Amino acid sequence: MSAPLSTIATQNKVLPMFTPRLEEIYRYLGFRGADPPEEIKHRVKDCVARMLETITLRTTRRKFPVVVTDPDTVHIAGLTIRSKDLCRNLAGCDEAYMFAATVGIGIDRLIKRGEVSNMADALICQAAGAELIESYVTELNGDLRARERERGYKLRPRFSPGYGDLPIALQKDFSRILSLPRTCGITLTDTLLMVPSKSVTAFIGCTRESGYENEGDYLAAVVNPLTATGKSAKEAVGGDAVSEEDERTAKCRSCNKYDCEYRK
Repeated sequence: MSAPLSTIATQNKVLPMFTPRLEEIYRYLGFRGADPPEEIKHRVKDCVARMLETITLRTTRRKFPVVVTDPDTVHIAGLTIRSKDLCRNLAGCDEAYMFAATVGIGIDRLIKRGEVSNMADALICQAAGAELIESYVTELNGDLRARERERGYKLRPRFSPGYGDLPIALQKDFSRILSLPRTCGITLTDTLLMVPSKSVTAFIGCTRESGYENEGDYLAAVVNPLTATGKSAKEAVGGDAVSEEDERTAKCRSCNKYDCEYRK
């Protein structure tokens, strides 16, 4: 495999330009379609304000040539990965990013502090932290999508170790190839959990061949990691149009961590 096409590492310690979605935090807390009590709303806003004071935004990415071969094999960055779901995601791509982002260890400290003093605050911090990293990654992906559009490329949905049949063990390769301890301050536990916990790694394919206008449509029509349910992503989320929110829902439902408290 040839050398990487590009290497980009960035770090940002100022306040984020994105706005965390309070309704998503409420959903993580179990208020699905219901308005939470005013006390909960106040505590959520307070938690978000404290998190924004401690947040450290860091991201890195490298772009490599990618080749998809039968049977269900992806070759990228010197890796040979066997994954039917990743193959569907990257089919037709000639390049792909290996991507990582984190909102920093400060949020984990707030969560730990809450576990000692007030478990309700710890749960709120967990939910708010999950929304912060999702919002940050969505912003980064939007910037990357605009950059690739100038080259005539479209992006595929990001696909992370642990999604579908993609082995979680690939976290070790992400750490090595992206030098995550140095570039993002991300380390791995013995069980391959990332520290800081509110961190993301993913493959993001680049293609000229897509006949789909957005990532969600491609996810619904082609990638469809919801095969175990017998439903397409569109069937699972309802309706003909798949929004970015629908895409996140489909990805969440494709995860094999069925006991996750944030599962949609």
